[in-house]
Amino acid sequence: MSVKFFVLLILLGLILCYGVAWPQGSLVLVGEISGVINPVLADYLEKLLQDALQSEAKLVVLLIDTPGGLEESMRKMVKSILNSPVPVAAYVYPRGARAASAGTFLVLAAHHAFMSENTTLGAAHPVTVEGEAVGEKIVNDTAAFIKTLAETRGRNPEVAEKMVRESLSLGEKEALSSGLIDGIAASLEEVVEKVLSTLKEVKIVRVPLSGRERILHALLNPSLAYLLLVLGALGLIFELSNPGAIVPGVFGSICLLLAFYAFSVLPVNVAGVIFILLGFAFLALDLWVTPGIGALTVGGAISLFLGSLTLFDVRKVGIRLPLELIIFTVLGILAFFVFALSMALVAMRRKVRTGEEALKGKEGVARQVLNPEGFVIVDGELWWAESPELVTPGEKVVVVGKKGNRLLVNKKREDEGK
Repeated sequence: MSVKFFVLLILLGLILCYGVAWPQGSLVLVGEISGVINPVLADYLEKLLQDALQSEAKLVVLLIDTPGGLEESMRKMVKSILNSPVPVAAYVYPRGARAASAGTFLVLAAHHAFMSENTTLGAAHPVTVEGEAVGEKIVNDTAAFIKTLAETRGRNPEVAEKMVRESLSLGEKEALSSGLIDGIAASLEEVVEKVLSTLKEVKIVRVPLSGRERILHALLNPSLAYLLLVLGALGLIFELSNPGAIVPGVFGSICLLLAFYAFSVLPVNVAGVIFILLGFAFLALDLWVTPGIGALTVGGAISLFLGSLTLFDVRKVGIRLPLELIIFTVLGILAFFVFALSMALVAMRRKVRTGEEALKGKEGVARQVLNPEGFVIVDGELWWAESPELVTPGEKVVVVGKKGNRLLVNKKREDEGK
């Protein structure tokens, strides 16, 4: 047993010292660039290209399906591709995929560019969070950048520039005829064969994101970060409204921490966050002061909507929240406050009756003769009681007060309660 243990330690040491043993032959590494372009994908691509260099790979293929993302991350990825000694082939895949906004720059920066059927390329015009045009200075800078990329790879610079200035978007056939890509391929193997001219002795190895990278990549999705902020605020408010619930407080704290991590990377507009938190404050105040829909509720809804629209920095490329998500979320928050929290707060405000107040008016049954004192049963409990008149066993009594540990009761009349 000890021998096996030491053998495992030696093997582990060799792996740590010399890295992963890649297959022999013409090696092709395949990476996947999907979702919003962010720092996690930028680091992933950089590591992938380093692995390709160390393993002496013949080609790196990037499967691209992205709506765009952060300009800073996109430029870092473009720089990695341009300076890679190993050729990089960009492949917009699978069917129905797109390489929009920042994704367009990745395709044009690659040594080889292919698209599968029913895919699109383009729409790289810089936009604000609301989809409005940005300043001319930013447009000119972005247009010059994409034009130089096209010229470097021998592609059509005029059409590439239109993708920025006119938000031009092309299908695979139009992109091929316009000289932006090298071909249309139905599969990954076809791309490899077109670039390397053979598939014999070619080892295709997919290099997916690690578990940690997948989690971080998911957290940096703007829509998820926005929902985490909302859920976190709701959880904390519910905990403050119902002290001791614990679960909503823990859940809300975790959601807020995850949201703040995402916001530390994404181009967040501080004013948007303040608007959202102010909206929650207005809603909570309205429910505490005058439960129901009031001026503060309306103000809270407006603040939430404006904060959601302006949550991300307007100068960054491709970062926006879907309007449908914003509307659905704001309406859901309103429903939560108006119904769930209002019911909880009404219950909290209900006057608590304990001791004598809780017993007054309750009915009981005489256990023995009260003349004037004896035992009675009230709410299933045996009490020593006193009555101003004779009460026989089995007769009903009504509690009218309490004196020390003794109940004061009256005999219940037949006409009472009618």
